[in-house]
Formats: sequence, C-alpha cells, structure tokens
Amino acid sequence: MLRSALDFLGGPGPVALAIALLFATPVIDRLFVRRKRVGFRVLYNSKIGLGPEQLHDGTDAHAPQLRELVRVLDRMSIVVIRVRNSGTYDIDRDDFDKPLTFTFGSRVVWNARVSEAGSEELRAEVRRSLQFFGREEGQVRAPLTTVRERVALTVGRLFRTAPDRPPVVSEPVWHGVRLDGLVLRRKQKFKLLVVLREPEGNRTGELGKEVKVSGSLGSAGVLHDEKQERFLTLPRLTGGLAAILAGVLVLTLALPPDGRDPTVACGTGSLRVEGSSVFMPTMARIAEQYARACPGAAVVTEATGSIAGVRAVASADPGKALVALSDGRQETRDVVAQQAAIVVYHVVVHDSVGLDALTLEQLRGVYSGKYTDWRELRGGDPLPIRIVGRGSESGTRELFERRVLGTSEGALSSNDCRSPDRDPQARVIRCERDKNSDVVHEIAAVEGAIGYADAPSVAEARKTDKLTALSLDGKVFDSVSGVDTGYQFWTVEYLYTRAQPPEDSLQARFIKYVREHDDARIRMKDAGYLPCRTPEGGPLELCNLR
Repeated sequence: MLRSALDFLGGPGPVALAIALLFATPVIDRLFVRRKRVGFRVLYNSKIGLGPEQLHDGTDAHAPQLRELVRVLDRMSIVVIRVRNSGTYDIDRDDFDKPLTFTFGSRVVWNARVSEAGSEELRAEVRRSLQFFGREEGQVRAPLTTVRERVALTVGRLFRTAPDRPPVVSEPVWHGVRLDGLVLRRKQKFKLLVVLREPEGNRTGELGKEVKVSGSLGSAGVLHDEKQERFLTLPRLTGGLAAILAGVLVLTLALPPDGRDPTVACGTGSLRVEGSSVFMPTMARIAEQYARACPGAAVVTEATGSIAGVRAVASADPGKALVALSDGRQETRDVVAQQAAIVVYHVVVHDSVGLDALTLEQLRGVYSGKYTDWRELRGGDPLPIRIVGRGSESGTRELFERRVLGTSEGALSSNDCRSPDRDPQARVIRCERDKNSDVVHEIAAVEGAIGYADAPSVAEARKTDKLTALSLDGKVFDSVSGVDTGYQFWTVEYLYTRAQPPEDSLQARFIKYVREHDDARIRMKDAGYLPCRTPEGGPLELCNLR
C-alpha cells in the first residue's frame, strides 16, 4: 500500500522535492511573501482595584473630595498591550494600509503611557504616533499631550469643588487609541498602558473587558494576535504534511526487496506486452508498478497497434511470454482473451466548426464525401471539412468503422491534413496519424478538422487545445447505463495470450495483477478507463456486452 501511495505521488524524487518545499514554505512565506509582521498581545485588562474599602483609613471617609475620588477610581480599569516587530524587516510609516487601532467597547480613555520601549528614540516615536479619537465618525483626533492636559484639568476640579456642592467632573471623550505612522525597527517592542473609565451611563456596576484591535499591514505583511494560539498554522500544516510524506518515503524505501507488497503475486523472468496504442501508456505505468513490487520480473511494453499485436500472439509459440492489447475483441482463433477495462471514444471537431452534435446520418455523410464544407450542415461562412483518421492497423479505426460508420472511412488523400496533396482529385480531404493523441492534437491545429479518439486522449488535449466532443444522435456514454443510452462508440480492452498460461508463470500473474489488483485498477480509473473487475472482485456486467 505504501508503495502504491509513493507511485501515485510520482516516485521518490518528486516526493523528496515536495518534502523540501513543504519545509521551506513557512520560511518563504516569512521572508518573501509576508515578510513584515507586527504582533500584539493584551497582557492585562482589569479594574484598578481602589474602592472605598482601600481608601478608608479611619478618618472622615465622607469628605466630598475623597468621595468623588473614590467614585472615579472605582470605575477605572487598566489595559496593558505589548506591541512588537516579530518579522525580519523594519516597519516603516507607509507600510500600514490601516493604522494599528485599539478600542475598548463602552469604556473611555482617561490616560495612556508608553513603557519598556527599550530606547528613548522608540519611546519618542511611539508617543509621536499616538492619537486618541472619539466615537463619532470624523471627530478630530488628539495627541497624548492634549489628553494629559484634560486629565490634569479634571483631577484639579475634583479638589476645588465646594464641600456643599457635588463636583462637576469633565468626562473624557476619547474612545480609542491608534498608532498612526508607527515606525518599528526589527525586534523592537514596547508596552502601551491605557487607563480607562466606565461611562456614567453604566449603572450595572460591572466594568467592561472588551478590547478590539484593527489595522492592516498590506499584502506584504501580517498583523497577528500573539495570544490567540491557532491549532492549524502554516508551519504546523506544512510540517505535518512533510512528516507524513517523509514517513511514506522512508518506510517504502526501507522495505526489503522481496515481499514488498504481500498482495502482489510476483513472477520471475521476462514478459513482452504489445498492441493497442490507446491503452499502452496506461499499461506501461502498470508494468512499472509491477516491476517495482517484483524485482525479479521484467515487463517490456510497445505500442504496435491492436490488430498487429493480436496477430503476433496468434503466430507465436504457445510457450512464449507475450501478451497483446486489443481495443475490442478480435475474431482470431486459437487465442485466449481476457477483459481488462472499458474504453470510451469520442468524435471531436475543431472549435471553429461551431457544432457540438451530429446525427449519425450527417457523420456518415461527412466521411462519404456527401458534405465537404461545414456550411452545408450549419450555414454561415465556408469552412472546408478535413478528416483526421487512424491507419488500417488501428483497433480504434476498426471500432469506428464497425460501430459508428458501418463502412470504411475512405481513402487517404492528404499528408498535411489541410489539402488533398496526395490525391488532388479527391473529394474528401483525409489524413492519418499513428496515435490517438496525435489525432486530437492535429484536429486542434487544423480549422474545420474532424476525427475520433479515446476519452482520455480527448480529455488531456482539451486542457490546452481547442476541441469539442460531439454527441451522436443526441446520445453520450453513461458508465452505469451506457448500453441503454444507445451510445455505440465504446469497447472493451482485451488481453490476448496464445494459450492459457500456467498459474505460476509471470504471464499469468501479471495478467491477474492488471485485471484484479487495486493498484492497477486505480491506475486505469485515473487514466479514464472503467475496469472490468469491481472493487469486490466480481465482473462488471457492462463488459460482457462487447
């Protein structure tokens, strides 16, 4: 299973590279992506703690000035906030898109102080950037000197009030503090101590605890609360994934050569697989998986075409280790056929055609030469029809002629797929290519082109090329009820051998691996094929209809 996971991820090299990139991601993020960081943390947020019981010393605690002082202090609280440059670059005045701002709910700011600044220059810089603002939008902001003058005036009034008259205390109007244009060099930090008072309108007796922080360092920086420990962080995420990949890599490479996967029945010797150019790329990857699991086995693959592959098997010595792949069942005697997977095909056109559906009658008219220009089918501007097909040894072509056209494709008239350069008198422009992947790329390159290919080749080409897959008579293939829909352009990929190989032979064990092992089935499904064996080990009934 670990070997399958490693193969799925591309092998040891790509996995090792992924591990290195995962470990490097937090460093890259910190140094290059979000290289500027300002951290903050609320260290203290509580009541001052001076009430009547603390101020009473046995004298007249009911003196007007003392009563007023007690009343003021009893509704005051302190918030201490640490701010620091936690990144690797200096923070300049223009780095903040929005300044670092602190608000405190309903509490109003009474005073503020900068402490533990580390240097007088930093202390002066923080004091310079400090601004106090009110609740109302657009209210004029005040510097620290103005706020402290207001405090002095208010405290002075407390003690100038006549004994027989309640004091008049000027209520502070500042509801927030902001650090506007703050400059913070690397590793610099300071603490901001803010004295707050609950407004007179609050009669509950409870002091607020709310502290709201806002601001933005822009795309190249991050502002973060150092008190909030997130469980899922970028270093933890990338480190965890890297550890998992490293575990898979180490355990897989540490497994002994023999018995690496007990679910694989290994054979020894050499085996040759040839035939279908459609299915061979997937078969080659399956053969590589098997060879890695079974070091004593050597499996060679070659795309020779379905018909040529089956002919080679039919003429081979019965004991020869040879397997052929064929798109569909071949009417050949004295061979053994076993189902591998369902292969679906599409008729495709260049996007310039402007159609996404044809009837079978129209399609047959295109290949017979009844229609030579697309405007005959869709109107509009002239656009010559150009057919891109496969050679006579192709199983895909044989399927297309038998199941879709009902007749031969027609003669070869072109080399470049654009003009009848091989036969200037030909009515139909038709060229041929060796592989389905070559067919779809040629169709994508030639305006007005039409052809056919297997679904995986079409899907791969459509990632970058201009192709449209056509429905035929309004029908498409359904992997569950494909037959009931009436779609005919699909077949079963068969494995052919000259005779039934012995159970302990490499030939028999490799065929069993291809048809039944989960690793091979997953590889086929990932490539776009539908395995003829279900995950439970039973046959897929749809395969028996071809």
